[in-house]
Formats: sequence, structure tokens, C-alpha cells
Amino acid sequence: MKAKCLLPLVVLFLILGTLPLLPGPVWAQALTVTRVNDIDFGPMFPGVPKVVDKLSAEAIEFHVTGTPGAEITLDFALPEYMSVNGRTIQLIFYDNSCAVDTAAVPNQASPPFTDLNPWQTLTYRLGSNGLTVWLGAKAVPKLRQEAGAYTGDVVLTARYTGN
Repeated sequence: MKAKCLLPLVVLFLILGTLPLLPGPVWAQALTVTRVNDIDFGPMFPGVPKVVDKLSAEAIEFHVTGTPGAEITLDFALPEYMSVNGRTIQLIFYDNSCAVDTAAVPNQASPPFTDLNPWQTLTYRLGSNGLTVWLGAKAVPKLRQEAGAYTGDVVLTARYTGN
């Protein structure tokens, strides 16, 4: 009989993200990820790699909000290339290309968590104002690279862990 009663609760949990009337974590706020800034490599020259540091104003910036104090995971989907009209520029994200700050007023110049690996799942607790994530990269244009407005999609997925 217990199994029959729990199944609807498990289905409800999968739909709502909470188990009503049961002890355990209940998330009062939706978890949201907002892209604040896109990476800006500025002018590039054929055959000359260009790096945007995670601590520079040109880095990608995301802001994650949700329930303060809740533990979350961060996972990136990182592109190998930027492209325009079938042409590509290689992108390199190093294992220290990411930084995170959970302070109410984030400080990109000196975040408490730096040199993080964006290729691995990152786990942090949300601060009172969420958390901010910065990501840098290296662009490697070819020797005969054509000019253009190259783009690529960096996706950041945040999930509550339940801890």
C-alpha cells in the first residue's frame, strides 16, 4: 500500500520539484540563470590568437538567482567554434577559465572562487543575492580567416541539489 501512495508523490515531485506534506527541502524560489554579458573578443587578426580573461570586462557573465543558502550545481555546454556563414574560429576554454562570486555585491576583479574548471560540474551555495559566474576563453583565428560577426552559444545550466 505504501508504494501505491508514494508513486503519485514521486510524480508530483518530478513535476513541481517539491514533495508537499513530506519533510525535506522545499524551494520557494525558481532557479534562474541570466546572461549579463556576452564575451567580446573585439577586433581580431588572422592567425593571431586572442584571449579574454575571466576577470576582464569582456568575459561572459551570468547571474544565478534562487533560494539563498541553497546548494546548486553549475554545468556548462561549451562550443568548440564560433561561426558565421559556414566559417569558423576555434574556441578554447581552459580548465581554469571560470570564476564565481556568491557575495551580495560580486567583485569580478577579485572573486573568492577563481581558476575553476568549466568542463566539470561546479557546486556552490547561493548567496543572499544569488551568485555570479564569469567565463573567459581563447579564440584562434586561421591564417586566412575572413572577417565577420562570429557567434557561438555558451549554455549554463543550474540545478538545485536538494542539500
